[in-house]
Amino acid sequence: MLHHPARFLRMLASTAGFSLLALGGLTTLPAASADTLPHLSAECFTYSPGQVIKTGHGVTIKGMQAELTGTQHRISVTSTTAVDHKKKLDAAALTRLNAAVAYAALTAYHRGMTDVCSTQPLPEIEEVKNTLPELHWAGITMTRPDRVSTASSAHVNVLSTTPTIHVVFSAEGLHSAGAILLPPALSGDVSFVPAAKPPYHLTINSLQTAINGSDIKGSGTVVAGEGTKNLQANIHLSIGRIGKMISQVHQLAPAKIQAALTIARIFSKDEPDHHVGWHISVNKGTITVNGISIPIAF
Repeated sequence: MLHHPARFLRMLASTAGFSLLALGGLTTLPAASADTLPHLSAECFTYSPGQVIKTGHGVTIKGMQAELTGTQHRISVTSTTAVDHKKKLDAAALTRLNAAVAYAALTAYHRGMTDVCSTQPLPEIEEVKNTLPELHWAGITMTRPDRVSTASSAHVNVLSTTPTIHVVFSAEGLHSAGAILLPPALSGDVSFVPAAKPPYHLTINSLQTAINGSDIKGSGTVVAGEGTKNLQANIHLSIGRIGKMISQVHQLAPAKIQAALTIARIFSKDEPDHHVGWHISVNKGTITVNGISIPIAF
């Protein structure tokens, strides 16, 4: 039975650790229009920017598509607005930045960088310094081989870029058929010091969402090395009134999800204000929950 709570807790840790918008695209990129970011090879990532329209101090982008090459993890965005509040990024730079955010979202959806991408630099890190960009996405669809996920909107706002990049984000209208534990909305606050190559250090200052009336909060740190096996994370998750979640999910969820929630509750520790919590550590494929090793790979 241990694989059931591990799967649930792994899902929560993944949400907290890689929550820059797990959303994505349906259509394979036409080969003729595929492109890539300047520092990423086409073997890692491709995108089609669609129609780019200059608007005042920003751009509107219609019909962007992107893909992690060879993974069938894709994203499409019906409409994007992008602006730099410092007025330093031109239309071309804002378009590249939008593609970089799509790359981050796909990497989150993939639960980590592909082996090809892991040896390549993060895109647009240098270009974004001393700027304050803000992006709004509408009409988002993401696909991977086993799932289609959608969101009505997403928002990314960069609060500072020197020396630490500090970002707040939110997504609303999240939906994926059959995903009982997918929250309808989430928001978060993350920061990291730019690095040209792995390892990448990410601090999750806060993550908030709610499922079936139970609020969920998260915080912690993530270190992404070369390849998914080199992921390290220390995440604290707290759920309020988990009994309410279990009772509502019980009416809809398969037995294995009900068992996962019930056993995850046993693994938890009581916290103030009717919350229960887990401290989750991930170290090179091994998960530890509240000091107990879970025998399953991340």
